[in-house]
Amino acid sequence: MRQRDGPPAWSEAQADGRQAGAARDRLNEAVAELRRLTDDQLFQALERVADINDIRASAGVSVASVRRLRVWGAEHLRLAVELEAAARYCRLIEQELKQQLDALLTRSSGQAEPAADRRADRPLRSHRVMGVAAWLKGRLGRKQPDMEQANVSPAMLQEIPAGEPERLPTISDRPGADVSALLLGPLELTVAGRRVVRWNSLKARAVFQYLLIHHDRPVRRDVLMDLQWPNHTYTSARNNLNVALYSLRNTLEGPSQGLQPIVYKDGCYVLNPDLEWWIDRDEFFSALKEAQVARTSDSPRKAIHHYRKAVQLYRGPLFDDDLNGDWYLPEQRHLNELYLQALESLGDIYFDLGELSSAEQFGQLALANDPCCEPVHRLLMRCYASEHKQQLVCRQYRICVDALRDELGVPPGAETLRLFHDLTSPPR
Repeated sequence: MRQRDGPPAWSEAQADGRQAGAARDRLNEAVAELRRLTDDQLFQALERVADINDIRASAGVSVASVRRLRVWGAEHLRLAVELEAAARYCRLIEQELKQQLDALLTRSSGQAEPAADRRADRPLRSHRVMGVAAWLKGRLGRKQPDMEQANVSPAMLQEIPAGEPERLPTISDRPGADVSALLLGPLELTVAGRRVVRWNSLKARAVFQYLLIHHDRPVRRDVLMDLQWPNHTYTSARNNLNVALYSLRNTLEGPSQGLQPIVYKDGCYVLNPDLEWWIDRDEFFSALKEAQVARTSDSPRKAIHHYRKAVQLYRGPLFDDDLNGDWYLPEQRHLNELYLQALESLGDIYFDLGELSSAEQFGQLALANDPCCEPVHRLLMRCYASEHKQQLVCRQYRICVDALRDELGVPPGAETLRLFHDLTSPPR
């Protein structure tokens, strides 16, 4: 029997090895090409063509100035192609890494070693759930706390029992909608089934993002002018807005002839109400509202379903791939807080139901988003105490103390201290 069972297992191992090797080759090729595209020569060329003073100095009408402007124009086009290629390879690298991570999580879920024992035996690092751009900003912008908590991601939700979670939304999830927009995370857009893959104008995209967020009411023209061109004269700002809207309409290319997604009426712009829109931010709010109603009516399973849907809709911070805008940052923080509250609520509900493994996994996912969330630290301490794992209770408390000290420079609150003493004090 052992000899007959051997060859299939070896063939499967060989297939896995070939697949892993091919994945490594694809990743290495993409990284090498990205490195070639983003070398010093490219950035030096960017600095050279971006020197507006040189262009202004050559504004005189002459054969030499016209020739120079043509050279600059050709250089701009070449660099645009190079940057577009670099962005494409960045997306390929991100997709490849995500596939490898999902495969690793799938393999690890089938191992015989209990998850609790793995957590107790070796330290694990946390990573925030966000896009590559935001991850890089987080890595470069502030010191990461030395935390021994689980490495979690939305893919780990597939391992949680008690019902199948909603899968991550994709741009084709609403084929019946005239316009589908994913705002939570990198902006993704389809119009009449056609994916918008390129924006000819960043100002046009910024105007559209503002209209998406405020789609429930008309937006006055002067609001858009002040938002995008605050230091321009009225005439200049209006002309720039007209140019941006012209580019936007060309990018969206209306779902049907003569029916544009953006309409103008009485000095205001609004998303065309005659079209069917699907926006993940609205679905996120709706799922949270349904979850709260179910929780209030003492229907924990329904609440879990809706909270999980909200968690799956949240692919990352609002407009995660927009590194230039700042007007949406308050809304971005608000949505992130709602996402954190949904994770915390799921942990609490699972704990009340006695499903401690699920409570712990959602708690770890919440701490990956905010390492300083004391209620979640307390939830995990209660979970470990219920499982009679005093060592993990003490370790979770140390993680909480370290995170609060490193991130905020404060000690734990009185409630956290009291809970720790209650859970670790010997019985009288």
